[in-house]
Amino acid sequence: MSTLWYNLRTAAAGARRFGRLVVFGFEQIVLSRLFERRKLAKTVTAALLRTKDIALPPPELEVFNASGAVPNWSHGFNSVNAALFLNLRTAGDLSAGRHALPAPAFRGVYLWDSAFIAQVWKWWDPEVAFDVLDAVVRGRDGDRLQHFISEFAASDLTQPPLLAWSLARLDETAPRARFRVWAERHYDALAAYHRWLQAHRRLADGTYAWAHAYESGVENAPRFGARDERALRDTRQTGAPDLCAYMVLQSEALAVLALSLDRPAEARTFYAMAGDVRAATDAQLWCDDDGLYFDRDAGGRLRSRTVASLLPLWAGIPDETQAARLVAHVLDPAQFNTLIPIPSVALSDRDFERDMWRGPVWINTAFAVIEGLRRYGYHDEATELAFRLCDGVYRTHHETGHFYEFYDPTALGVKQLHRKRGNRWKRLTLGAGPVTDFVGWTGLVNTTLLEMLFGLHGSRDAPALQPRFPERAAGWRFALALPVWDASVDLEVLPGRVTRGEIEHAGARRAFSAAFGEKVSFHAMEPAPA
Repeated sequence: MSTLWYNLRTAAAGARRFGRLVVFGFEQIVLSRLFERRKLAKTVTAALLRTKDIALPPPELEVFNASGAVPNWSHGFNSVNAALFLNLRTAGDLSAGRHALPAPAFRGVYLWDSAFIAQVWKWWDPEVAFDVLDAVVRGRDGDRLQHFISEFAASDLTQPPLLAWSLARLDETAPRARFRVWAERHYDALAAYHRWLQAHRRLADGTYAWAHAYESGVENAPRFGARDERALRDTRQTGAPDLCAYMVLQSEALAVLALSLDRPAEARTFYAMAGDVRAATDAQLWCDDDGLYFDRDAGGRLRSRTVASLLPLWAGIPDETQAARLVAHVLDPAQFNTLIPIPSVALSDRDFERDMWRGPVWINTAFAVIEGLRRYGYHDEATELAFRLCDGVYRTHHETGHFYEFYDPTALGVKQLHRKRGNRWKRLTLGAGPVTDFVGWTGLVNTTLLEMLFGLHGSRDAPALQPRFPERAAGWRFALALPVWDASVDLEVLPGRVTRGEIEHAGARRAFSAAFGEKVSFHAMEPAPA
């Protein structure tokens, strides 16, 4: 009876979604235009932000090329901020504080969604970014961070453990003292969650296994079973390269947090844990014949060429030779080097299809793989992929008016995409294709532009950029307003991937010219003219 009641309630909620989406779409159009005209609507914008206790105006971008404005990039960037604002919720039934929904259709707080959403918010208002993470920690069940927190349902699973990774990265835009407060507040809970995972998800060989396909976040991937989820493998004794990668990233992040709290011995312990998981993953899950990492159970390796096979790059697991082989897969047009990179399953894999995690591009995992290339010094290749990822998402938004949960790797549109085809319940509750207005991890497109193309990095005390734009961007000009750093950057991409422009920061201004990847500090600025 309880299951029937839950199904009825969820179906009713699904019926209400259409009305919410209509309102959301109208609000997003209005807000995105408002954010693009800050000088015209400064008072209105400030009043609007105060309704959700947001202290800073959003970052703003204008893009031009030889033909004039590039509206798909400019409006796309600013529309992400509008949707981000609309998906932010104040205290209510789901959390005692601010929290983020991935999209209007998802009425819950999700673990790994929140980790990625915080990485978009940090370039707008790091206080909001922390609150998005705080909602997940507040909702923990004992030491376990929950898969999701919802008014309609509960879960005894967890999700990809990326909260510590996300928290550690807030140091880039938050004041140092404030970051320490946040680290103090959640370090012990996140360390306890790490121990919980060690106790409940670690296998005897040192690798880690998902308790259920749903725990992975990529539940209908071919490695787990059927497209419609009617038959899913028992994953409890299957070493998983993606979970192992996440455990390394979590260990590294906990070490960073420990150092920020002056706990060097604990930091050394977490770094050692990261090394142990790297060694186990390499020994158990690397397939030298294929040059990929695969799931492995008692029956052997499950040779499914999915994005999970590439995620060890993100965590620094492979050696340089192995990394080169993984990068070769990433750059192969027959596999992962698609119009919009990087598909969730290789194009040439026999199980590839345009259905959720069986082929479409998901921005969070594409972001992770590109980060992996950067970690190993493949900056030329990472830049090209990052630019095409941004271009694909912004152009799709320009043509359709929406951001999506996942994207077609070979087309600018979503008409050929499906959602767990054959699963009637999912079709009823979430639709037959990708969820629209999804600025959960799809908002990472803005973070990709800021961190991988502009190369923003450092901290609020020592901001810098390290521009890396591909040759195809020659002749483009980018004007970025970044209130979180009290800065603006106006740069032009020249032939040879040289950038030149001007930075204004904290009342001072300087011109710069930089080669590809050359660091430019915001400090040592000349006073701006009165």
